[in-house]
Amino acid sequence: MRKSILTIALSVFVLSLFLGLSIVATAAVVGDPVILKGDDALADPEPRGLTPLAQDRPDAPWILNWYMPGPYTANGGFAVSGPIDHIKAASGDALTQESLSTVDGLMKTKTTNLDFGADNGGSEDWTVKTIDAADGNNMSTIYESLEADASNFDTWAIIVIESPKDHVAVMSPAQDDYAQIWVNGDKYHNDTKWTGGATKVNYDIPISLKEGANVLLYRCGESGGSDYFNLHLDSATMDAVSIFPKTAKDKDAFFKEISSVVTAVDARSKLPIIWGAVKALK
Repeated sequence: MRKSILTIALSVFVLSLFLGLSIVATAAVVGDPVILKGDDALADPEPRGLTPLAQDRPDAPWILNWYMPGPYTANGGFAVSGPIDHIKAASGDALTQESLSTVDGLMKTKTTNLDFGADNGGSEDWTVKTIDAADGNNMSTIYESLEADASNFDTWAIIVIESPKDHVAVMSPAQDDYAQIWVNGDKYHNDTKWTGGATKVNYDIPISLKEGANVLLYRCGESGGSDYFNLHLDSATMDAVSIFPKTAKDKDAFFKEISSVVTAVDARSKLPIIWGAVKALK
């Protein structure tokens, strides 16, 4: 009897210790969101103190549908192209990469096409593309204007994340070669190194999501060899949020999908002003 009690007590202690370590490990992974500013905006994760995970996640809930323009071609390699905001020039200063990762910037793409110039891909409209997460060339194969396994080009891809509340989520990118990611106008990720596989993740990155519509912009630059971009969020977030595009296949259908999300956000932000104006008239 005494042995059984000791065994049970020991089992409970081991289980409690395991759960405690799991909670600590999870907290250590999540951490606090860090917005990259100044010199850090173009600094790699390792010099900023992060250690690569090198985790292959073929069964992760990869996000497959993205709203995006055509590619910027002949970029001179990502080392040359990466620090340059090609969106600004191509939109005639109507957009920047930062503003493109906001609801206001996203809405401007309804009427703002990009013109990268004759030597870099020409004029491009926006549409919805569906990628294959397992394809090591999923960044070039989605474009009819590019050959599979193309070299020296940049892409920009957008999703809208509708969150039921303000919270910290974790995004996990895989890329070849150069990744830069913004959410709601803030830059959270900059990495000049490829991850080593289409579903291989090197960093889990905390990001801040607000209640309602959140815009995520994923830029990926390619020099040579394989070319891919993938992203998933932590499981709890993936279960709680809605991600757009959902079933949309083109620009009009995408904006129809997000119309209620964006309108709801605008209504919440403007409601106090509207009621203030009504009261002033009485």
